[in-house]
Amino acid sequence: MTGFVATNLTVNITIPTQSDPVLLKSVFGWIRIYQRLGYSFNWNRNWANYKNGFGSTDGDFWLGLEKMHLLTSSRPYRLRVEVQYRSTNLWYSAEYWSFKIGDESSKYRLEVDGYCGDAGDAFQYLGDKRGDGRFGSFYQNGMKFTTNNQDNDLWLEDDCSIRGGGWWYNSCYWACLTCEKNNHYEWQDQTLLANSRMMIKPQ
Repeated sequence: MTGFVATNLTVNITIPTQSDPVLLKSVFGWIRIYQRLGYSFNWNRNWANYKNGFGSTDGDFWLGLEKMHLLTSSRPYRLRVEVQYRSTNLWYSAEYWSFKIGDESSKYRLEVDGYCGDAGDAFQYLGDKRGDGRFGSFYQNGMKFTTNNQDNDLWLEDDCSIRGGGWWYNSCYWACLTCEKNNHYEWQDQTLLANSRMMIKPQ
């Protein structure tokens, strides 16, 4: 995908069990739940921040895990991830036919299935990343969410959030769109990004 030009519409989204509609951006029916523009925004935030959401829909933005859970539990949703590579400025996408976030008691567990696209299936990487026999250590489907004050990942030696952002870490990641380590973040290992976003749409 060589570029992405589309009209961003502001839409009122009703979150189940919440009385006031939420103003969000929509592109071709895809509702933006996350956006990152560059490297200046601070993504190293605590559990309450990631639960409730932060940022601006016109800039760096995180809808909030609780709202993601309420939406994706109310009906089946699809997920679209769009990433722009720093090396070429080209955009690529990864779509999942099924996307669901568990409730807080499950630590907002990630569930994705049905990949297609040209960005690679980074959430479900089963390989041996460094030739050390740790197959599946970076598989992120089914993982709990981790922040700088709540360690729910599977890395026994430390906390994956030292990479700088909250995420569905395993031990630790093949994709991390909120990481700050070395002032970059990734989709697929060592694929440095300029910008990225995540969007959902009812099936």
